[in-house]
Amino acid sequence: MSLFFVHIPKTAGTSFRRGAEAYFSPERIVYDYGPNAKATSPFVKESLHVDQPDFWQFKKALDNPAMIVGHVPIVRFVSLWGVGNTITFLREPLQRIASEYAHFVRNKNYTGSFKEFYLDPGLRNRQRRALYGVNLEAIGLIGFTERYSESLEMLNDRYATRILEREDNRGKSRLEDEYELDEKDVIELRKLNRRDIELYQYALALFDSRYAMFKSNQPWAHACIEEANTEGVSGWAWWADEQDAPVEIELWVNGELSSTVLAVKLCKELCHLLPPRGGYVGFNLPLKLSPLDTVQCRVAATGQWFPPNPRSVEETVT
Repeated sequence: MSLFFVHIPKTAGTSFRRGAEAYFSPERIVYDYGPNAKATSPFVKESLHVDQPDFWQFKKALDNPAMIVGHVPIVRFVSLWGVGNTITFLREPLQRIASEYAHFVRNKNYTGSFKEFYLDPGLRNRQRRALYGVNLEAIGLIGFTERYSESLEMLNDRYATRILEREDNRGKSRLEDEYELDEKDVIELRKLNRRDIELYQYALALFDSRYAMFKSNQPWAHACIEEANTEGVSGWAWWADEQDAPVEIELWVNGELSSTVLAVKLCKELCHLLPPRGGYVGFNLPLKLSPLDTVQCRVAATGQWFPPNPRSVEETVT
């Protein structure tokens, strides 16, 4: 098994990467930090940072690496290593930006003001852009800088690893220390990074739910409601350990159990993510609903709710 680590800058990714290097050894890790980065593996530069990269041949030529890692968007490698083997870390968006600014000043001789830095369009919503194109619910494991110990605890359990906790490449004395931000900057940053804030809050709710299941020794299901409209509810679900057994789903409408279904329908739109069961992980429950209704699903075997909070029904678009 090879892992794909989406290293979002200033999210404790360097600490995790170096912990992985100590566990696996650097020779078993493939690095992609861009064509001009010293850290990028020579074979990556030769194979992928060219006019016509052949990603399939690139993977076939590798000798079973333990992990591929880099400042890359999730879509770069997820179809080769699979969404279940994909991991990343997130961080409270404003703190992440402040940390990245301090890093630029400290290590890249940046002389602009903090406001000049965060007004750069390329530096806004970086976490969302890194994960764009893949549902958060599908990603193998999303950890958090602020919950680093708990994140590693779940990650090591899920992938049968023993990666130790470290704190490398820090701008503050401890990972949990916070940057003090001017209130005017906070207001502006929240406007500019609204999508990152929404992503962070939703991912944190998923993390809380998953960690609670983990501590109670219950298996986790990657599960999502894709549509909830006046004609029914559809989505997908599979077990995190990728066992072949289908997930039985309960649909709850307005807080009451409505029906149950097995997640066994083919989800063609997910096949590029290499989900288990050959993509036969979908479910569809046709029923008449009102825009005033709320829906939520629950994994029958474990009681895991998804999404974390009830979702309002939308009008069917014709």
